[in-house]
Amino acid sequence: MPLFSENSPLPRLLYFASHHWRMIIVQLSLAIVGTSLFLVFPSVVQWFIDDIIPNKKLDQIYSAAGIAAGAFALREILFAFRTKLNTVFEQRMIFDLRGQLHRKVAHLPVGWFDKQSTGDIMTRMADDVPATQRVILEGIEQGVTSILQIIISAVVMFMTNWQLALFVMIPTPWIAAGGWIFARWVSPRATLAKEASSRMNSLLHDTVTGIRQIKSYTYEDEKQRDFNVASDNLRKAQTRLMSAWAVYSPLMTFFGSMGLVLLLAVGAYGCIQEKWTIGELLKFIFLIGFFFEPISRLHGVNQTLVNGLASAKRVFEVLDEGGEEDLVKGRPLENPEGAIEYKGVTFGYGERPVIHDVNLRVEPRQTVAIVGATGSGKSTLFQLLTRFYDPQQGGVNLDGVPITDYSRASLRDAIGYVTQDAFLFAGTIRDNLRFGRADATDEDMWKALKLACADEFVQAMELKLDAEVGERGVRLSGGERQRIAIARAFLKNAPILLLDEATSAVDTKSEHFIQQAINQLRQNRTCLVIAHRLSTIVAADQIYVMRLGRVLAHGKHHELVQSCPYYAELAALAFDEPDVK
Repeated sequence: MPLFSENSPLPRLLYFASHHWRMIIVQLSLAIVGTSLFLVFPSVVQWFIDDIIPNKKLDQIYSAAGIAAGAFALREILFAFRTKLNTVFEQRMIFDLRGQLHRKVAHLPVGWFDKQSTGDIMTRMADDVPATQRVILEGIEQGVTSILQIIISAVVMFMTNWQLALFVMIPTPWIAAGGWIFARWVSPRATLAKEASSRMNSLLHDTVTGIRQIKSYTYEDEKQRDFNVASDNLRKAQTRLMSAWAVYSPLMTFFGSMGLVLLLAVGAYGCIQEKWTIGELLKFIFLIGFFFEPISRLHGVNQTLVNGLASAKRVFEVLDEGGEEDLVKGRPLENPEGAIEYKGVTFGYGERPVIHDVNLRVEPRQTVAIVGATGSGKSTLFQLLTRFYDPQQGGVNLDGVPITDYSRASLRDAIGYVTQDAFLFAGTIRDNLRFGRADATDEDMWKALKLACADEFVQAMELKLDAEVGERGVRLSGGERQRIAIARAFLKNAPILLLDEATSAVDTKSEHFIQQAINQLRQNRTCLVIAHRLSTIVAADQIYVMRLGRVLAHGKHHELVQSCPYYAELAALAFDEPDVK
């Protein structure tokens, strides 16, 4: 990826950095002044060699030394200011870009996450964003200052002795060509290395999050083999990348050394011929050091740019993703009655439809249950109602209006959703409950916990509402996690309540109390319930029976037992279980 090719992210990075233009101007000003100070010492050396020493001007030694020391001191003071300013500049840019990336990820549709690995997203956020900002920081801190030093050194050398300067410059075109070739040669290798790193991080994330499954199936060795393959691919990619650097860096250093050799040879000849003084030659030796030293730094900058642009490409791939959810587009949903209707809805996550021509109606403040075997499409109906996905055919209406007319924010605000996996965020019980309502008081939280039969075990904890639940709620049992999630939905107090296997991980006693709470809510809410335990939904106003993505029948429990053989079979299996009799 050449730095200024049509597809290069560098112009976008420069535009992004321009938002901090004041800091950039200060940095460049400090760089120009600090870089110019390096000219003082070569001139002082020539002063010593050609004037002070031959003419034995003892009184000027301290003045010359003081000027050199002052220049060095001022240069380091300016460098200290630049370093501090660069740190602030870098962290602000990382903060801004990371914030933009997080916002983009948070607003992308759920379908995008179906195609991405968590580890890859984390790699882009944690590794690629800082690497991207190094492009700007290195470009200003090292790149610009190095170029300034090269230009100033070249101008002074030509002003001092243009003939000698021409000989010194002979290797420069080769060095410039080498940098251009290196960028084109290494860019694909840097991209492959980034992708290999992302794949390894994804595998590591899966290992950590799935550690209980790995251990329960004694799958440690197999996962280690998978990790070793990913790690070996990263090793090979990094080796290819560094092999290119191993060729480029010494070769460029060699060309720079040839400039010094030419200077010594031609300069010595000129001194013998008395064309130039020894002081001029020594001044040139220092100047050529100041000329080629930043060129050496630019080799490192070039490597940083190549790696950083590979990271920037990955960051901008996410920022350029289309289909971002607009949470406020559409009419606000105000005081919903809760009449829900699925009209000829067909939807699939891939090419194969999951649900086919589904027609389903829920009257306001009804409790409607959806039953069927795993994979029949029950949870998909909830995903469509919350507009995590949109139907491929047909539509969903709320209060007689297509839900696509409502803003996603107001639609989701009207829905309390308890998912089957009962996800809890790392933090305290209080933090997780506040997802239901940010301004909830402790009294509100305890009321919701009581409705969800969770108040007893929370009261038994030492820190109560401030008890840490761990990542994904790992410090709680499955039933406790589920009851916290239910309490969170009750706390939201939404007019529409979706319960997707909400009681699947609680014991019979807790299930009984939760059902009592749900029955209380039925008077004021529209409730859709997915349940495998038919004992929990026999009193529902309507039961819809699904099989292979289609609605077979609907009605009350006693009606379906008589009219739908498939439901009668499910009921017979369910009520054969001792814990639901």
